[in-house]
Amino acid sequence: MVHNQNISAMKPARSFRNIVSCTLVIGLIVAAGCTKKDDGSTSELLASAGNDFNVLIGSKVNLNGDGSTDLSGNTFEFSWSFLSKPASSNASLADNTTATPSFTADVQGKYKIELVISNLVEDRDTITISAFKTANIGGNYENIIPGSNVGVRRFTVFSTYLVATCEFTRIGSVAANKIAVFNGSVWAPLGCGLEEGSIYGMLEYKGELYVTGQFDEIGCISAKNIARWNKDTSTWEDVSGGLSGGDNPFGYTLAIYNEELYVGGQFEMAGNVNTTNIAKWDGTNWHAVGNMEGGSVRKLVVYKQKLIAGGFFSSVNGLSTGHIASYDGNNWASLGSFENLELKSTGVVRHMAVYKDVLYISGDFSKNNDDISELITWNGIQFSDFGRAFSLSQNTINELAVVNGLLYIGGSIRNAVGSQANNILQWDGDTWGIMSEGVSGTVLSIVLYNNMIFIGGDFDYAGGKPAENISVWLAT
Repeated sequence: MVHNQNISAMKPARSFRNIVSCTLVIGLIVAAGCTKKDDGSTSELLASAGNDFNVLIGSKVNLNGDGSTDLSGNTFEFSWSFLSKPASSNASLADNTTATPSFTADVQGKYKIELVISNLVEDRDTITISAFKTANIGGNYENIIPGSNVGVRRFTVFSTYLVATCEFTRIGSVAANKIAVFNGSVWAPLGCGLEEGSIYGMLEYKGELYVTGQFDEIGCISAKNIARWNKDTSTWEDVSGGLSGGDNPFGYTLAIYNEELYVGGQFEMAGNVNTTNIAKWDGTNWHAVGNMEGGSVRKLVVYKQKLIAGGFFSSVNGLSTGHIASYDGNNWASLGSFENLELKSTGVVRHMAVYKDVLYISGDFSKNNDDISELITWNGIQFSDFGRAFSLSQNTINELAVVNGLLYIGGSIRNAVGSQANNILQWDGDTWGIMSEGVSGTVLSIVLYNNMIFIGGDFDYAGGKPAENISVWLAT
């Protein structure tokens, strides 16, 4: 099988930071990785192991160090070796002293390999190969036409309804301003909807639908960045002054923890309570729960009896946490060291989901001064890399959702996990499920409603058939 050579982290042309040169100091040659040759010439080596890529399990992986060079034109030797590989792997490198060794990726996981080139001096580079197991999943897409005229950003289930939001003005041939409900047959607006602004998060709490985003008015009433829909009176209501303060305030994510509603975003006030970027609502009053400093909160989930917050922030109440922190109802804490991660950081956290007692985390991870969309895990004790499944150039994860005992990953995803997966995948803890032809554009939300898996986003085709931003996946 020919492996997929789409790269997972584009490596820019390396600078001369590793190029060594000779310096004469008090009649002696100081050898900082460099030795002067008898004929007076010097060696200036630049190793290149190639770009990271993904393959399927069982694939023969062909490495190529032909991009390596001695800028002085001298010959050099090659030596390749594994820095790490999956614990149960028996992979070995063939022809590891040539420019083009190979090995068989026998186990799912990450293979990190180092190339050392040398003559009188040496230079080194690394490459990461990730191997994955895939299977074609039986099922088909049933597309809802007409769907929404301007995509779907978020689905949620409220009472007996499916709720959708985005910037649409029509959905299912019904006029609706940026939010609407579906009863399994027809769409309907929620009041007069949202004229200006956007909704980013939605959640049912104590029998009411709460929405948060960036707006000053919803349902023809004043409401500052958070509001609730009362299904008994069919009206929108303000949430005790809403979210305000700071530059460009907004709410972004909602979660229920210890029977209270938490909201994260970018703000300095919740009602008349001072709090930075996170607050809780008990159904009657706002409460401060800490100050998330350095940036906004983008995702809240509950894991192992703690509230986990992720986003752009770098500290909580002065405690350095990186972009993720946990809360036990009284105190915030860092999740711990990032040293087990190849990139030594979570990067900006955008999405999280709990699956099989493991917290899956995705976001923007920086490598070589370039942001890549990455997926890692946290088991309550330590972080772990999750291969390099999605860190191919231009891939972006937009959704992690657990539905019917499977983890679904949606976004702008192509050529991931060693195969042509189009914007949506399943993960069962062992094998990646390829869902037919996938969808033609970005997947933004996945939710179970009426025992059907609804997919929302910005796409024109699903399963190779015309669609208008909404599709239903029916497994067989």
